[in-house]
Amino acid sequence: MAQAHVGRSFVHYDRAPIVETVLGVQFDRLRGFCNGHLGAFWKTLDAREWPSATDAPPLPPQFERFIREVQWVKGLQIHFSQDPSSRLQIRNRDNDRMIQVQRDRLHFNWLGQTGADYPRYEKVREEFASVLRRFMEFVRAEGLGPFCANQWEVTYLNHIPKGTIWNTPRDWGFFSPLGAVPSIPGLVEGESFAGEWHFVIPENRGRLHIKWEHGIKSETEPNEVVVLTFTARGPLENAIDDANLILEGLDLGRKTIVESFARLMNEDANEYWGLKYVNS
Repeated sequence: MAQAHVGRSFVHYDRAPIVETVLGVQFDRLRGFCNGHLGAFWKTLDAREWPSATDAPPLPPQFERFIREVQWVKGLQIHFSQDPSSRLQIRNRDNDRMIQVQRDRLHFNWLGQTGADYPRYEKVREEFASVLRRFMEFVRAEGLGPFCANQWEVTYLNHIPKGTIWNTPRDWGFFSPLGAVPSIPGLVEGESFAGEWHFVIPENRGRLHIKWEHGIKSETEPNEVVVLTFTARGPLENAIDDANLILEGLDLGRKTIVESFARLMNEDANEYWGLKYVNS
């Protein structure tokens, strides 16, 4: 396992297994906001850079609360609603960026499934900040405000294919919370595993959620892959029309994710991906 480095600034990987990064903010529902505003916001963007959009079901609200009664509510939750609201997914012409907007969320995705190199968090953060400020200005211009953010969110989606740092589930000990999938000699052999872990960020500033899945990449690419998703979320208070508080939350989420990733991997995995500790 990677050890903490005193005085280091941040974790850097030369060949990180990241295939998608999502930076997002959840906010109180805007008064008078309807699906028509989604298209109106799209039209404020450069049509040559953001030429296509599709509808998707809205994401349900998520709140990281820190009272005892909600610690065990995780798991299957079914939501029924008559609300016809939608989520608009706007893609850029290179198909490596996506803006997602709905009545109470704004997300910005870097999409690496096309094989593009990860541009690093600082670049994605800068692009998210630009979209966020444009959306906040749209809210003001349309008289929909105030824009009151209540939660920040960061997600890193990692693909770890078979044949890289693992070949069978017995090799999954590279990830310390899991270890090797056990077998019973002469009776059964470990084949797969799926699971989740949840951690509190100190001083109740948020939570880190880790999800492990094992399957095939796609029908056209039947190679086995471990999908390891790190999501950090945290509450925001008094973040009314304040982009800086949102960005500070995202910075905390990113730091939590990348440092946890490094410390939960063994030395061989970190060496394979080119772990470095970079000074500011």
